[in-house]
Amino acid sequence: MTKCIYCGMCQEACPVDAIVEGPNFEYATETREELFFDKDRLLANGDRWEAQIAANIAADAPYR
Repeated sequence: MTKCIYCGMCQEACPVDAIVEGPNFEYATETREELFFDKDRLLANGDRWEAQIAANIAADAPYR
């Protein structure tokens, strides 16, 4: 998460909706290492926000 500037360009370029921006923008941490996401943390974050992300994709579908 340290290199992302939340511009959404990767989300627009992804042809299969594998890259999506979720509603979670709160990444305040005490150490830099806490901002590194491995596969398990990415999957847990996806599970947490899956319903909201699906709703966002559905709402955006007419404009794609």
